[in-house]
Formats: sequence, C-alpha cells, structure tokens
Amino acid sequence: MEIRTIITEALSRANIVPRRQPAPGDLVQSAYNLLQGAINQYNNDNYLAFTQRQISLPCKKLIHIYDEDDTLAGENNLYFATPEDLSGYTVTEEDYHNNVWAMINDGEHDNVLYTIISVSTPGGVQYQWVGHPNPDEFNTRYQGMKRYIESYHIHVKGVAKLNTLMIAIPTAGAEAVKLAFVPRSDFDRYYRNELAWTFTQFAEGEWLIETKSYALAGANKLRLDYNEAVRFNLDTDLRVPDSYLELLTVTLTYKLAIKYPRMDDSKVTQLAAEMQTMIDNVSAPKADVKLVKRDSYDVNDYTYWGVVSGRFLY
Repeated sequence: MEIRTIITEALSRANIVPRRQPAPGDLVQSAYNLLQGAINQYNNDNYLAFTQRQISLPCKKLIHIYDEDDTLAGENNLYFATPEDLSGYTVTEEDYHNNVWAMINDGEHDNVLYTIISVSTPGGVQYQWVGHPNPDEFNTRYQGMKRYIESYHIHVKGVAKLNTLMIAIPTAGAEAVKLAFVPRSDFDRYYRNELAWTFTQFAEGEWLIETKSYALAGANKLRLDYNEAVRFNLDTDLRVPDSYLELLTVTLTYKLAIKYPRMDDSKVTQLAAEMQTMIDNVSAPKADVKLVKRDSYDVNDYTYWGVVSGRFLY
C-alpha cells in the first residue's frame, strides 16, 4: 500500500477529507509528518518486526557504525593508511587555514599527530606536514582522532536502534552469549573481562559500540540485532503485513482526529481503544520472536560464563 493511500484513508476516517476528494497539500504534509513520527516511535518500541535485522561484526573493542554521516571522524581531520598516503596528499593553503590535522593508522605511527606548517621558498609559500611524536594526550581533538583510528568502521544502511549484542564463544556450549547492556556513564568501571557492552549515538544512523577487550578472547564474531529505519515518501509502496498497515492507518486516524477535531469525544475514545487493540495484535502473536528488552546488569547469572564474567552475585 502506498503511503499516500494510507494518508487518504486516515483523512477520510477522521472525517477531515472525503475519500474521493483531493486533500489540500498542507493537510497531506501534516498527515505525512504525523505518520512518520508514529512509525519512528513504533520502531523504537520494537513493535515493527519487519524492521528487525541482524549483522555479524568482527571482535573489536570499538565498532563505528555509520550511514550518511561520519561525525566521529571530526571536522578537518584526515586519516591515512600509510606514511606514503600522507606524503602523497597535496596540502593546500585552505588546509592550512582550516587547521587540518592528520593521523596514520598503520600500527606504527598511530600515536603521531600531523599538522600543517607554511614554509617560505624562493618559489613562494609551500605547505607541508610536520609530525608531533608526543602530542598532548589531554587534547580533546587528539583524543577523538585516536578513538577514530582505534575503531573498526562499517557502513550499515539506516540503523535506527541498537537492541542486543551477542558474542559467539565456541566453548560456551551455546551458539552465542548475550552481552549485558551498560550505560556509557558506568561502562568504564566494569572489568576488562566483563561480558558487557555499551554504545553512543553521534548522528542519525551513526553509532559507536564499545565492548570489553578481554571478553572477546576466544570469540569468533559478534552478532548485532538492530532495527532498520523505515524511509519513505508519499509514493513509497510500503510492502509490509496487513496487520501493520492497519495499525498505521488507525494510528494516523487517531492523531489526525486529535489535531483536527471532527469527531465527538466518544468516537475519539473508541479510536484510541482500537489503536491499542491493533498494537496488541501485532505484539502478542510475536511474543516468542519479539526482541527482548534490555536486562538490568545486576542479576544473578548462574551459567559458567556468568560466573567467569562476574555476573554471578554472591
């Protein structure tokens, strides 16, 4: 069903615009915005099973997931794979005035910070890199660049929400062990062998996942469950199960009825109840496959890995 059709149906059910009559552009745009907000909210609440995805990731301490934006790199920061790549880059006057910095991610020079200097020559001013082997470790920009080159970078389309992260440990007796989510503000106080993870969101679709380095020893890979963003325009044909189409239509009808009152209170109340019923209909039958909400970390885990990681509380 096209998004435009959902909007037309909802406007009709809310007694705002008859089904056979073209809706004014401002109403269509308003309904579109309301629908987009509803879809984003349902996706964040894990009600939209059709957006759930899983990807495998390497066992890295820092994993940077990005889509259209890569803000983690930092403004006017450059990264090179080898010293030859750095030398081959033509430094411009604009780079000099923009205070461009650079680092090399080759395992040998990754503590060296490169800045640009101007050199007067008979042929005119030239610009070149100069290395700083012992930069100020407390400089926040340098710290950000260090974190960037220490991260594994992977492009993934439209990651709207991170749900669970699992680690594949062959000797654990299970295919994968779920890591416990820890808020970023508390993450550093956990030991390096804790089976825990955290993340920071930098922009839409951009995330930095952090795990404990010792916990990755002996693991094959990581598995991330996430919700993919639902991107659409008015002409998008939303190919999803009928139950979700009806949920979106009822939800939009309710939101329109609140914003543009054309129905009496009893009908609006009935509409709200119908919307809740639709939410129950799409969530209850999928209880066995619905993504599990994050657990509190302070629970007893009597498994072998629970004892090893310290999740067993005594």
